[in-house]
Amino acid sequence: MTVDWSRLGHAWGRATDTPAHLDALEFGDAEAREAALDHLDIAVLHQGFPRTATAPSVRAVTALLADGRAHPDTVEPLLEFLGDAALSVTRLAGDRYFAEILPDLADAVAQAYPVVLPLLAESPPDRALFRAENLVAIAQVSSLADRREELAVLLLEWSERGAGPQAEWTYCLGQLGVDLRDRLTDPDQAVLLRAALAHEDDPRSRALILAALAEPPPPGLHQFELVAAAIRVATDFNEIATAACQVASRDSWAGFDDGWGALVRFAFPKPYGKRRRLTDAQRALLRALVANDLLWDPKNGSCGLVFKQAGLPHSRNACRRLAD
Repeated sequence: MTVDWSRLGHAWGRATDTPAHLDALEFGDAEAREAALDHLDIAVLHQGFPRTATAPSVRAVTALLADGRAHPDTVEPLLEFLGDAALSVTRLAGDRYFAEILPDLADAVAQAYPVVLPLLAESPPDRALFRAENLVAIAQVSSLADRREELAVLLLEWSERGAGPQAEWTYCLGQLGVDLRDRLTDPDQAVLLRAALAHEDDPRSRALILAALAEPPPPGLHQFELVAAAIRVATDFNEIATAACQVASRDSWAGFDDGWGALVRFAFPKPYGKRRRLTDAQRALLRALVANDLLWDPKNGSCGLVFKQAGLPHSRNACRRLAD
């Protein structure tokens, strides 16, 4: 099907330059190929947000891979582009701004699945996990729900070969809905917690998640995953207050969104006011925040907003007085 790129757009305007970049993935020199990959990442799928040129680009990339026409050094970045396009479909589902774009993009991503699947089956061991992660992202598209079981079988085979960290394979299997509760006693803490995160409704998982929150996460896990899970499974802030204080005392300012900031929002579902007494758990959290030198730059608007939304002053001395 002929694509009229002049009628399509990417993040920086009309997509009339996109065809030349797609051609470069097959015929261009190293510099042109690098520029083409940058174009897909920065313009066609800018920060994970699709435009009208994204779905046709996904189809063009899929055709290059299907025919073996993509230059060998572009295969992994192109797989990542397809995986990122799939993530945009699932993450933006329900967003009215992208409502007209996503159905076509979801269809294009689904068409990539049978092309990418053999690339995993025939993968060199050192690339298998990377390819699996992007294929799992593609398989999250709703129209591919009936293909996930076959993919899970392939991933289990790869994980048994020891091709990469078991925690990462466990995460991929959890994304496909595989029952991982037999791993809730795994000696590898990262594997154990990955299984717990995949089965939050299991009482054993709940206990593991709440216990893990107090400690720095093992390699292979991110703190924000444990914070989000703990908030989901906890009955209230009091239940996780001690662990939350540990996070708040060691987290960097960057945790304003999904680290210490998420815990502050959980601890203060209603903004603090002078007529509302702080609970003991809220005071303890404030003391932990006050002790953390990384959270008190007055120029950091992101940190300040967390405190403002909780009805708290973004002043170390003022919060110290409230905590006392």
